[in-house]
Amino acid sequence: MFGKKQSCTFRVCGPFDIILYGYDYAESKTLLPDIMELLDVTVDVGEVEKTFLNTPSGQGDIWVYGDHTSNCLVFDLFRDPTDQMDTIEFGVVCSNKMYDRMYELFWAMYKEIDKKIKYSAYDINTTTWGQSVINGDDVLEYYNYRDKTLATQKIRYIK
Repeated sequence: MFGKKQSCTFRVCGPFDIILYGYDYAESKTLLPDIMELLDVTVDVGEVEKTFLNTPSGQGDIWVYGDHTSNCLVFDLFRDPTDQMDTIEFGVVCSNKMYDRMYELFWAMYKEIDKKIKYSAYDINTTTWGQSVINGDDVLEYYNYRDKTLATQKIRYIK
């Protein structure tokens, strides 16, 4: 969360197919439609998948659907050259009054992802893009831990 602001952020990182379509076991269900319904934001998941799969390694933008200040879905479609699981970061910016329900949904999505890949010291409230998206920035700048340089990533706002 960001201080006294009226919005909070959540995120998960996992294979794009689990985030977009759910885990492939019978007891699993796709949680993305519930999140979209809660935020009243619709996303063409086929377009997100196609864009991600057609993005060259070492590239990828952050796509923001909805009102970036208080009510949006965020897909970080960067394709890490060392990633063999095709992971993306997915998150939301939402009103603080949605916190409890959104936490439940993101915790459930995290548990689905955890069945396939394990993360340690994971926090679903910490994002790299959160403040940049809320501010409406066009570019995210962050420290690249591999080569110790400043990296940039384009943020695209889609209505």
